[in-house]
Amino acid sequence: MIKKVKIIKFDGGDFYNMDDYVAVEEIYNIFINGEFIKSFSLSPSFLHEFAVGFAISEGFLNKVEKVKFDKNNIYIFGEKKSKEIKTKKPKIDIETLRKIISYEIKAKCWEMTGCFHWASLFDLKGNEVIFIEDVGRYNAVDKVIGYAILNNYNLNELILMYSGRIFYNIVKKAVNSGLNAIISKSPPTDKAINLAEDNNILLIGFARDGKFNIYTSGRLWEK
Repeated sequence: MIKKVKIIKFDGGDFYNMDDYVAVEEIYNIFINGEFIKSFSLSPSFLHEFAVGFAISEGFLNKVEKVKFDKNNIYIFGEKKSKEIKTKKPKIDIETLRKIISYEIKAKCWEMTGCFHWASLFDLKGNEVIFIEDVGRYNAVDKVIGYAILNNYNLNELILMYSGRIFYNIVKKAVNSGLNAIISKSPPTDKAINLAEDNNILLIGFARDGKFNIYTSGRLWEK
């Protein structure tokens, strides 16, 4: 995830030699059912989780059956079901939201390098399920989604909190995977709000110091 390097630092007046920490970045080639999809820059951790989460959250597959690794090639195999199964979306208590937003995130890799995003999943009681850091914001989201799937969590009953702005593609990942709520300290875009509203996804931005903005109609939360 991180490694130590030698640098020359200029402090505004003088130069001096010192050690610093930087993020480790690896490039992986993704194949789904034998077809090359694209290459990704990833942190080299939770790769199985990334493979599963990416295939599901991007809508390539509904079910991942197998993941194989060959050096920097990741091969994902599964199926795409044509029939969607609708599930009832649970209500989210306002106290749960307050608990999640006040949760102290300890992003150690970011603190050491300033070069990481993070994503976390919480249950409907506000308890953290998984926390993962990655050099890419989308990668971190894919990894926590993959973790939930591999560990048999119901994504319909989990809440995503992550470190970046809420883009359309992040909401699309929630739609494809079954997540019903996204929380961030940063705001959403207009297209993200529209997609979330169309799919009854709770969208919360500017979640800081016990305060937050709700950008969707509120059908999923209750006071």
